[in-house]
Amino acid sequence: MTVPENKHLRRGLYFLYGAVSIILLWLILRYALPWLLPFIVAIAIARLIEPVVRHLTERYQFRRGAASAVCTIIIFTALIALTVFIIGRAVIELTAFVNDLPTLLKSLSKTATIIGDRINIYIKAAPPEIQDYLTDVLDGFAARSAELPAALSGKVLGILTGVAKTTPKLILFFFTCALSVFFISCGYTDVTGFIMRQIPKSRHKSMKDFKNDLLCTFGKWLKAELMLAGITFAEMTVAFLFMRIDFAILLALLVAFVDLMPVLGSGAVLVPWAIVTMIGGNLKNGIALLVIFLVNTAVRNLLEPKLIGRQIGLPPIVTLIAMYVGFCSAGVVGMILFPIGLIMVKHLNDKGYLKLWKN
Repeated sequence: MTVPENKHLRRGLYFLYGAVSIILLWLILRYALPWLLPFIVAIAIARLIEPVVRHLTERYQFRRGAASAVCTIIIFTALIALTVFIIGRAVIELTAFVNDLPTLLKSLSKTATIIGDRINIYIKAAPPEIQDYLTDVLDGFAARSAELPAALSGKVLGILTGVAKTTPKLILFFFTCALSVFFISCGYTDVTGFIMRQIPKSRHKSMKDFKNDLLCTFGKWLKAELMLAGITFAEMTVAFLFMRIDFAILLALLVAFVDLMPVLGSGAVLVPWAIVTMIGGNLKNGIALLVIFLVNTAVRNLLEPKLIGRQIGLPPIVTLIAMYVGFCSAGVVGMILFPIGLIMVKHLNDKGYLKLWKN
């Protein structure tokens, strides 16, 4: 396709290319990604195990199919075992929580009675015209508190039901992904050869450079996330040691690991922990855990755009915009992939393949 000589037409054409690319990226993330995810994961895993497969075939004279099968079985046995362990522990803990909920709530009733008596003293001291309103608010709060056990039980049972419904889909995902890894690994040279034949030889070097730059950028993004996890670990360790919590370092490591997961975050550990602690009657520690969660969330939201932007070469505000737009349009996956897509566009522009802006 010939590029127009008129600079205004050329800029308009580049803008059109950019807009179409963004729309296509959004459509892929929003609709196609759930269908293609097992195969995308399979391609990534096949690429990771390729050195091992090649080593088995060259050093130990394995047939490629046998080497691919061995590597695939080892990888997915470990993944399935880890997934079963995590889901199993979660189900056990949630079931135990439901069973112990009445006992936990009994210890809260005395505290609730004391708080209610104190509030009644303040209500009686309030102006007469608002006493009825405050009494209604207190009664409503008491009624909702009485409904709390049933509500919590319903929520936990809903989670357990959701896990049961998701299990067949998860099994299908693992099965499809495992077969795809095996087939892609068996014909890895043929697949890569076919892809490279579709690209002009004059572009092979630039494509290799682009791949290396992208992997380097992804490594820097991962480094930034690990730095954030380290900051979370330091915050949790100091806070837990100050609160004199048993196994403070181990628990801090657990919270930092969960905080590294975009879907979960530190709130997946700290908020339920705070609720259970307050239900058990330790309001001081429960409130402290909530404060720790709020502080950690504020620090992470403040540092994440800056650290990621510094590592991948984007201004913090641009990184923040990409993360926010990605989250609004495609959820947590979009929050991760939109900045990566923006990095790709920036790289293409820096290398001269696109002319969207001047460096």
